[in-house]
Formats: sequence, structure tokens, C-alpha cells
Amino acid sequence: MEISIQSAIEEMLFDNKARGLSKNTIIFREKTLKIFSVFLCQNYILNINEIKPIHIKQYLVDRLEFGYSETTVNRHLRVIRALFSYCINEEYIRYEEAPIHRVKWIQEKKTIVNTFTDSEIKMMLHYTRKRTFHTIKKTGKGRTGFCTKFVNERNYLLLLILTDTGMRISEALSLKLENINDCQIIIKNGKGKKDRIVHCSPLVYKQYLKYNRAKENYFLSNGIVTIENIFVTKFGKKYDYRLAEKEIYKIGKAVNIRDSIRISPHTFRHYFAQKLVRENVDIYMIQKLLGHASIKTTEIYLRSLNIENEINKVIKYSPLQNLD
Repeated sequence: MEISIQSAIEEMLFDNKARGLSKNTIIFREKTLKIFSVFLCQNYILNINEIKPIHIKQYLVDRLEFGYSETTVNRHLRVIRALFSYCINEEYIRYEEAPIHRVKWIQEKKTIVNTFTDSEIKMMLHYTRKRTFHTIKKTGKGRTGFCTKFVNERNYLLLLILTDTGMRISEALSLKLENINDCQIIIKNGKGKKDRIVHCSPLVYKQYLKYNRAKENYFLSNGIVTIENIFVTKFGKKYDYRLAEKEIYKIGKAVNIRDSIRISPHTFRHYFAQKLVRENVDIYMIQKLLGHASIKTTEIYLRSLNIENEINKVIKYSPLQNLD
């Protein structure tokens, strides 16, 4: 049965929505398959059954030459695999005829993941907490001082949660009021639509109460009705991750975080994982706390620690230093 590439893509994306795949997953798949279909069209390939292994390999090489990393190219290959899996399930193509089975993954470089030090975390937290003590000044009807207090308390709470739980920034910004109590945070519909529970220290809950007070004062004074999310903008809408990333970057720059470290919410996640390893927490427990589907993903987070351990072993057992 002949089916056009465009029709297959449209069907698969609709099927993904019907299955409840996340919005970000669908957006990435749509974007990737659009690039892939344009590439095939330029090579006069319009139907699914016309695609050969060489065409997919040429596309992957084309992406590498365009400047994509090996990891990103493999993400593209994963999307193409999903397209052919859909076509096989719908019997548009026979399993043994699917070209994707003869296309191997691109070998990825094993990069070292570096993260914040304890002192850098302390500097960022100290800097952000200091800002929460700004005096509230009533400057007219809008009472902008309440806004400053609310924003600073929000930023400090976000940093505390990212440091203490290692949750994804998307998970933190999706938290509702009922998801947090004095000892734990319930993450609803995390990556892969999985729920999980993470511990939070009393310091987090104490700041949560302070933030709620500042938020209530600001929104009541301005007559704004806010949504149920914990983290919101000054307009009462959901706090966007791009705004959060920008704010965290500014905080990191303000305290002179090393240039070699990426100042982002995700780096707190790496810090959390590596901190637990230093405290001898079992790697499978770390996997559970981070919400990783595969232990291999957790191992990536710990790669720089493994190197440190190996270096320490080399020093300890150095032949020159252990000469009789």
C-alpha cells in the first residue's frame, strides 16, 4: 500500500496527541519530521515505501555536517524510528521491509558533566535570600514594593526547591498548592506522565510559607486573581521556564559562577545527583528520585564524579608514591 510521507506524518502526530504524549514531545517530532520530509522531497522521495536505509543515513550525515551534535542527531533518528513503527502498526509497510532496522545509532561523545560546587550554591542562595529582605515601599496605588517582595521570595523558593529536590524545572513550575507540605513534594505528571514523591527540608517549607504571604499581599493589593500554581508571574499566570532560566542566569552571573559551568536550572539537577553520590546514596535510589526511566541516564549525571574517583585511585596507588 502506497502512502505519502506527509500523510503518514500527519496521521502519526494525530495518533500521538490521541495517546496523550506530552506537548513538547509532539512539537519536537513535528519539527524533526518536517525537516526530514523536506530533505526527502529534495531527493524526489514522496512515499513511505520509497525510503531506503541509504536515504536515512544521508539525512543523518547531513544533520551532522549542518552542525548538530551526535546526541541531537540520535534524537532525530529516534523520531524517524517512531514514524516507521507507526507505519508498521498501521500495516502501511511490512516489518521486514522497514529501512530503519538497517540504520545504526550514531556513536556519541562521552562528555564530562560539571556542575556547581557547594560554595557556588551557597553564594547563589545567600545572594537571593538577601534580596528577600528588601524594604517594601508603597509607591502609589500599584504598591510596586509588594511586587518586588513577591518576586524575590519566589526566586529564592525556586532555588531552594531545585537544590533540595533535583526536580526538573518544568516539574517545579507545574507544582500546585496542594502538592507541597512540610516534609515532601508530590510531583504530578512528571516526564513520561509519572508521579513521584520527593523529600523537602523544613527550610523549603518555611520559605514556601513566606512566599505565599508575599504573594497574597501583592495580588490582594492589586486585585489580581491568580491560578493554583505555586510559581506565577506578577500577572498571576504560570511562570514560564524561559523567564525562570533568565532569572537564574542573572543570579549566577551576579555571584560570579565559573565560566566553565552552565548557569541553568538543569545544572541544579546535576548538582543534586552528584551530591547524593558523595553522600553514598545508592544509584538506583538516585534514579528514582530524579525520575529517570533508565539507569544509563543517571550514570551520565555522575560521569564527572567517576573521573574524580578514578583520579583519586591513581594517586592512592601511584607506583612512585608507593615505592618502598
